[in-house]
Amino acid sequence: MTIRVAIRTTARISFVLFLGAFLSSTLYRLLPASATRWLKANKDGFTLGFAGSHTVHLAFILALVAALGREHLLNELGWVVVVSFVTGYLFIYALATDVLFRHRTFLSSRFEAFAHYYLMTLFVVGFALSGITRPLFYTPFILVALSAVGMRIAATIRSRKEHVLGASAG
Repeated sequence: MTIRVAIRTTARISFVLFLGAFLSSTLYRLLPASATRWLKANKDGFTLGFAGSHTVHLAFILALVAALGREHLLNELGWVVVVSFVTGYLFIYALATDVLFRHRTFLSSRFEAFAHYYLMTLFVVGFALSGITRPLFYTPFILVALSAVGMRIAATIRSRKEHVLGASAG
């Protein structure tokens, strides 16, 4: 297995784990059932699994950088992409730290939401860049990611409407 195949594989595994963390509460709000209750109850596990998987992903990226050289990577990707993805790792580890130290209320819910949307954006961009050469393979990943964002926005709108209706009725 080449390093690039390992990088792509760990990205896809991380995406599935991230979807579990990203959609767990949303799916439960939209479709309360035993499966979505389980998903919501295991959100922290999905977050930590995602952080672990993406740490392995990072190790493969660093192995590729060591093999090709830093200059080659920067010429291929550019500084904006590198800085964006490094920032993504900071968000990943902040979310994982929040799970590990939950009793200390490390992060606000707004920061968590921002980090989730930022990371989902990185997945969409990453899949779109890969989709340039393999559109039939990567289009479903992009559609799943965009659908996840849509579901989360729909759940937020529904929750706000219920809150407003509940406040006006009481």
